[in-house]
Amino acid sequence: MTQLDDEWTRLAAIPPAMADAVRPLLTAVTLSGYRRFLDRMVHYTRGSGARLRWAAERATTPARRGLFAELAREEAGHHRLAEADLAAFGEAPRPEPPALVRDFDASWRAGDELTWLGALFALESVAGHLGADARASLGRLGLRREQARFVLVHLDADLEHGAATAALVRAALGEAVRAAATRAAAFWVELHREALG
Repeated sequence: MTQLDDEWTRLAAIPPAMADAVRPLLTAVTLSGYRRFLDRMVHYTRGSGARLRWAAERATTPARRGLFAELAREEAGHHRLAEADLAAFGEAPRPEPPALVRDFDASWRAGDELTWLGALFALESVAGHLGADARASLGRLGLRREQARFVLVHLDADLEHGAATAALVRAALGEAVRAAATRAAAFWVELHREALG
């Protein structure tokens, strides 16, 4: 096994580990926990388009610029899905984002394109390891479609996003990418624990 193969193996282990960390929360989630999750997702995804546009403007290769710009277009309105799902419960999101989300945004803007690639790889690849569990939890909660659109859209969209990110990450493997993926994974797991736990 080459050093690059070893680096890829270590990086590729991060999304399944994220899924393993969150899976027990999904099997025990309550309706109030799910509503807290939607509130967190409103705040987390509200800035996604802007973060990705910011990264696209600073990327140094056409492929990276293209990926960040494409994801920015696709992610720009996803917070509205979470808001609409929350509204289907008769609730609105809190006015202020949680500290965890503010910290993630600040960390993103302090990074560079390798750290953005690493973070995106982790965040966009986890759905492929958690889709069946998430769908089962939605069914167990007895949610109507208009209460679950955010999750359902992301389970499908993130499969494509994860594959596109993985293709670019393979060309940029290294400690910086893996460290960023590890930090993004910790953020994602903690965000879910905060909401669902």
